[in-house]
Amino acid sequence: MPTRILIADDNLAVRTALRQLLESAGHWEIIDVENGREAIAKAQELRPQVIVLDLVMPVMDGLAAARELSKLLPEIPLLMHTMHWSPQLQVEAQKVNVRKVVPKADSKGLISSIQELLTSESASTAAVTSAALPVIATPDVAAFPPVTESAQAPAPDQPDSEAGAQADLPPALPQA
Repeated sequence: MPTRILIADDNLAVRTALRQLLESAGHWEIIDVENGREAIAKAQELRPQVIVLDLVMPVMDGLAAARELSKLLPEIPLLMHTMHWSPQLQVEAQKVNVRKVVPKADSKGLISSIQELLTSESASTAAVTSAALPVIATPDVAAFPPVTESAQAPAPDQPDSEAGAQADLPPALPQA
């Protein structure tokens, strides 16, 4: 049976280009879907050897899909392939068991990352131990604040709730 790689990306042109690139790089069977929800369903059905997720997709984004996939199918390695690479994203993605985040501009990096994962998965299967899994070095991101929902500014078309904001503030001190 050929090695299966599942690609989740909402852009048909990207999926087509990735399919052609990956099929030419190895004897791999490529399956592609449009969003994270479809990736979860297809992964459960077909059990691919590697899953490549875009970050920004409708219905379910790549991080949410990775979170679910790592719970449901922890043995399948996950890669993120995105235009939005940053050290912060790398750290956040690793928290949901994404092994590596590869910028979309780096197609050679994507191929080599897939090959590395397939090689390490073969080694870990042969050893029947998780000790053979690659250790992912966490980049030094101390200078960057963590990405949290509370750090995001409200959308311009949505009014900010003053009542909710006031509830979070400590009571005012009396003035002397």
